[in-house]
Amino acid sequence: MHEPHSHFVSSEDQVQVAVHDYGGPGRPTLFLHGTGLVSRMWEPIIERIGAEFRAICVDLRAHGATTNPSDIDFFDHRMVADLASVVDAFNLRDAWVVGHSMGGATSILTSLARPGAFERAWVYEPILFERTEDRPTGAIDFVEATKRRRSIFPTRQEVVDRYSTRPPLNEVHPDCLKSYVRHGFVDRSDGSIELACDPLLESKAFEQFLQLGWDHLPQVKMDVLVAYGGAGLDRPSTAAASIAERLPSGSLEVFADSGHFGCFASLERVADSLRTWFTGTPAKD
Repeated sequence: MHEPHSHFVSSEDQVQVAVHDYGGPGRPTLFLHGTGLVSRMWEPIIERIGAEFRAICVDLRAHGATTNPSDIDFFDHRMVADLASVVDAFNLRDAWVVGHSMGGATSILTSLARPGAFERAWVYEPILFERTEDRPTGAIDFVEATKRRRSIFPTRQEVVDRYSTRPPLNEVHPDCLKSYVRHGFVDRSDGSIELACDPLLESKAFEQFLQLGWDHLPQVKMDVLVAYGGAGLDRPSTAAASIAERLPSGSLEVFADSGHFGCFASLERVADSLRTWFTGTPAKD
């Protein structure tokens, strides 16, 4: 796949949002990542969807190539500000948007901040849950575990070998995993590599994101396909149907054998789903 034109767009809080534009005559289509990941993980799927799409990958604050101060926040409106800055920079109208997890939720909420920017969205297990309690069971343990995530490795190959054999990233297709490791780590002066997303900031994102999103779902005007993994047992999978139902123009698609990372598992299946949803034709020309 050819290298994109990468540049930065200014957002709030001194964040410089990294944007990777693959060009072409197709409809502008933004691709967003989940917490702790990177937008260029979508590249193996972008390769398969065809010329109808002008892919633009967006790294939200603290992720990928985006730069920011170390004391940033991740509340819903902060994440929306990052994506809205890209919408404004490209002067987008009736664009398409694709997002996984936090990126899917941010896509939906940004459609409210920038009416008319997006015609349709395809989101996989967006993190937009009804808040029935301030801290759901297990939330503190999950946040604390994220803080302890190993961040430095000798080589990228060691990361690939490690992640490909352990859940949850062992679900990810090897091509997407390699893209994540290539673009989601930075080189250190001693030859080792380090996660681009600091685990302390990743844990902060898990803790702060998802405040008011559920309440805003009935206000969403665009068509949204909510995809989810039928094999998933955690809330991102089990809540997908209720999210689609709450959206005025929501649709639902299940990836029966997948979990939370199913959008990066079966490349052809996901590419067909994207093409069908956005263009009406499942097979790449």
